[in-house]
Amino acid sequence: MKKAILLLVMGINGLYLSAQENNVWRWGVQWGAYDNQSKFSAGSPNANARFNQNKFGQGSFDIVARYDADKHWMGTFGLGFNTFGFGYAIAENYSLITMKNRYSALTTEFNAVEIPLMIHYKFNPNCKNVKWVIGAGFAASFTEGKTVSKHFLQHNDGATSSDYLSSTSTSNNGGHGMVRFSVGREKLFQRGSILNASLVFNGGLSQVATSTVNYTIDNQNYTHSFSNKGNYIGLRLAYYFRPNAFSSKKRTADAKAKLQTATTVKQ
Repeated sequence: MKKAILLLVMGINGLYLSAQENNVWRWGVQWGAYDNQSKFSAGSPNANARFNQNKFGQGSFDIVARYDADKHWMGTFGLGFNTFGFGYAIAENYSLITMKNRYSALTTEFNAVEIPLMIHYKFNPNCKNVKWVIGAGFAASFTEGKTVSKHFLQHNDGATSSDYLSSTSTSNNGGHGMVRFSVGREKLFQRGSILNASLVFNGGLSQVATSTVNYTIDNQNYTHSFSNKGNYIGLRLAYYFRPNAFSSKKRTADAKAKLQTATTVKQ
């Protein structure tokens, strides 16, 4: 008897969770952290051993929506705000006790607004209602035309000349297309909310920014130029609220009003 009741409860719960993925809209928020990559494009191909061209640590915040057509297919879109840029450093002599002065570094950051559109395939869930999700799609990224010049002022040995390490970086004004792929895991909670963690691969179709770095080491001048298409690999964490989460109060009020009307009519 107990087994029959347990199976019945599990069956009802399964049907409820399945209904949460058929013709359902959800709103959510999403955070991301990535390594934005730029490539050498011009200037001297030979660099000093102390010079480092770093990946740019990029972050993002998105307001997202998803439409679950059925238990296997869904679409997502949203409005996102992220950063991209360039990073350079020159290795210095340093103390093993205090390592913070190991590099003389410059970082240039730009902002972008993006509108992504992706289609996802959801695999069957396990016993804990956790499943694999893969996705592919496009994103339109919009950047402001801006030029930023920087130079390193001081390192651990004191003041330096302005040409010790300097850079001029420019973002291209307008829209840029990107292709995007994702592989992730998500859990559908009993009340209908969803937590999703994904590894994202983003490839730009056009150049979004350029940068030229100049530095002088051992009385020799170096110049390198790099281009940035917005390429990155990173992690995203998204939380989707349960369906109609923001209209539950309205539905409750409507239900109470209907009940009151029915009671009045009956009387």
